[in-house]
Amino acid sequence: MARATAQMGTTLRGLLMVAGGLCIVLGVAVVFLWHSSLVDLTGAPELVGFLVFRGAEAALIWGGAWACVRGWNGGPEVRQG
Repeated sequence: MARATAQMGTTLRGLLMVAGGLCIVLGVAVVFLWHSSLVDLTGAPELVGFLVFRGAEAALIWGGAWACVRGWNGGPEVRQG
């Protein structure tokens, strides 16, 4: 069953794409590259730090990708599938 996408303005589309890109960069830079430093800084055990920060990284990257795709596909015209 086809579903029409909600109409979205150009400004909102741009903001979604920028926010999504920022989430992806934040997920990669802060959590992936500085993972060891964050675990040492928080004082969490190694396994707990691994699970928490890797989960946060996955959530940021997945959410950022969703926001980018939603902003890209959420054009002002309603598409019928």
